Amino acid sequence: MSKTSVRLLFGQILAVCAVALCAQACAPGADPASGAPPGPQGEEPEPRSVTVLTEKVELFMEYPRLMPGLEARFLAHLTVLATGEPVRSGRLELVLVRGSDSTRFEAPRPARDGLFIPVGALSAPGSHAASIVVRSDQVQEEIPLPPVVVHPDRESALAAAESEAGEPADAVSFLLEQQWKVQMLLGRVERRPLTRRLLLPGVITARQNATAVASAPVAGRLLPPPSGRLPRVPDRVESGQVLGLVEPPMPATEMAALRANRAQLQTLEAELLQRGFELAAAGLEAERNLQQARARLDFARSALAREELLKEKGVGIEQQRDEAVRALQVAEAEHEAARALLDSHRASATRMDELMERSRATGLLPRAEAAALAIPLVAPISGRVARRELVEGEHVEALAQLCEIVDLERVWVVARLSEFDLDQLTETPSALLELPAFPGRRFDLRAMGGELVDVGLRVDPATRTVPIRFELPNPDGVFRDGMVADVLLTTRHVADGVAVPEEALVLDNGRPLVFVMLSGETFQRREIETGIRDGGWVEIVSGLAEGERVATRGAYAIKLAALSPASFGHGHGH
Repeated sequence: MSKTSVRLLFGQILAVCAVALCAQACAPGADPASGAPPGPQGEEPEPRSVTVLTEKVELFMEYPRLMPGLEARFLAHLTVLATGEPVRSGRLELVLVRGSDSTRFEAPRPARDGLFIPVGALSAPGSHAASIVVRSDQVQEEIPLPPVVVHPDRESALAAAESEAGEPADAVSFLLEQQWKVQMLLGRVERRPLTRRLLLPGVITARQNATAVASAPVAGRLLPPPSGRLPRVPDRVESGQVLGLVEPPMPATEMAALRANRAQLQTLEAELLQRGFELAAAGLEAERNLQQARARLDFARSALAREELLKEKGVGIEQQRDEAVRALQVAEAEHEAARALLDSHRASATRMDELMERSRATGLLPRAEAAALAIPLVAPISGRVARRELVEGEHVEALAQLCEIVDLERVWVVARLSEFDLDQLTETPSALLELPAFPGRRFDLRAMGGELVDVGLRVDPATRTVPIRFELPNPDGVFRDGMVADVLLTTRHVADGVAVPEEALVLDNGRPLVFVMLSGETFQRREIETGIRDGGWVEIVSGLAEGERVATRGAYAIKLAALSPASFGHGHGH
């Protein structure tokens, strides 16, 4: 048990003991204001008590057996269920209806925290429909009550009191004043789906074949790839992509050959550039010739049209028309030749551009020596760069690990299952993940599209565990290689089990028990048999029925009260 839990338990014990002393001082019949001793009891019927729980509040009300004309005090204790605190402010009305008659007894304010005392008398015997209306800053609620009965005489009231069943032998009294001290909460016994899960240590890793290292193919100087930049963390790279170039060192003979090759390549580069300029100039000349031929063709067409018009009018000369036709034919031939020449120049220029571009892409022109001798460093798989040892211009050794690539589009979750729990493994196990990196968040492997990869066939001799691997998608990049995880492995599922909040369980000599509410201030110790524990809930195999209420927060304080009932009192002194 942690130091914090010990301090909290010790504080609860002190609070319970303090309330016990207060309750003992306010024993039944005593007047807390005057301290006078209790008077004679007489033959008085036991008072009536009512416990009603709504969604918001718990009402515990005590009042005497009613008889005509007898003024009665209705002691209404109100607790906010969500917090376990008493209702400290507001007003309360007790509404009694019989036939067409309606009576209201009002408490304009609480007598003390949690206690409202409406006072009044009813004149006629009979049964009255009843409800309580409370209006407070803490809660607004109308509470239906069981019928309130006005007995015709004392004998009838005594008979009604004796006919009611008494408390069981194992009942524990725990006053509301004590409950408010520890801010006790209640839980409902209800049916819900439950899943038994084993808590296993796990780790998130990259899949098999999803991690690779790009190593230097030879020793040499590291150069950038044709794209111009060495990759960085966490750049995306594709399988086969050139990450860099490694230029190996060269002997003197190879260096001389390299210089000769470099001179040849430079000459080739100059020739290519010169040829490009010449083609560009010839292309401009061909375009100018085409424009002139087009102008002559247009003029010849106009001249022929003019001669034909004159001939139609009877004033033209046949010889002039024939000369215009021949001039048009010559102009058309010259235009066609000029256009063909320009097309040829354009095709040559296009081929030259392609050659220049190809030369630049392969590094012939700006980096001839690197393209001639450098060996590419290639990405073995697609993924992201997780680690890099790439420095441009640095000398690297052969097989040096320069770039680590990991593919985390899908990941593995590897859990370690004890060999002693192998019998609990189902055929199609599923699991939940809890990561320290994301507290309070759970990942359902099956809902995310995860699947079982395999269950190990070999038990680790050191840990006596077997690995279980799940694979799941990682579209948002939430999971990272090496993350630790708690793996909640499903071993059994109950679709409709009876369950209570886990906080309600109290151990007594190693046996689990709960305290069931019988009335507002009375609880019953109940031993239970538990089953699956799931997400703060415990399956109840036997000992409880659906719909019962049990103490959750403050249950241990009730256990202390059960150990020493006399110390906690048996009633109120109002």
